[in-house]
Amino acid sequence: MRKIPSSLTGKQGMFDTLREVLREDQFTLSNWEYEYGFFDKQLDMKAMVFLRLPIDTVSGELDDPAAVVQFGHPFVLKHVYQTGNDPDIGYASGPAIAASFNQFQEPQDKDAEVEDDYVEMAKQIVRRLEQKLV
Repeated sequence: MRKIPSSLTGKQGMFDTLREVLREDQFTLSNWEYEYGFFDKQLDMKAMVFLRLPIDTVSGELDDPAAVVQFGHPFVLKHVYQTGNDPDIGYASGPAIAASFNQFQEPQDKDAEVEDDYVEMAKQIVRRLEQKLV
């Protein structure tokens, strides 16, 4: 994970408005609960490197378009996924049974080193967002 310096950190706005602006730049809401979530943008073709914009609710809940949210510190992360079968998810009990309980493999590395090219790409995207969201 690599943090991206940004003036977005601490800024607040209406959830629905921010979601629409970020959707224009191919950000999607992910890993959200009613109190917090992340806007993610895929940076590579293998879906392993993402620019992530954390948000916390200040008032309301994320399922309410009028909720007020505050940005956390943007960062880039890289997940390196395993290929083949994951021996830790119970395939020994049979694929049909294992699939009903464990649909996804654990990443090989949840916090892999992020290449400088992706960090620079993320910085440029964040700068554009800072101008759009001021």
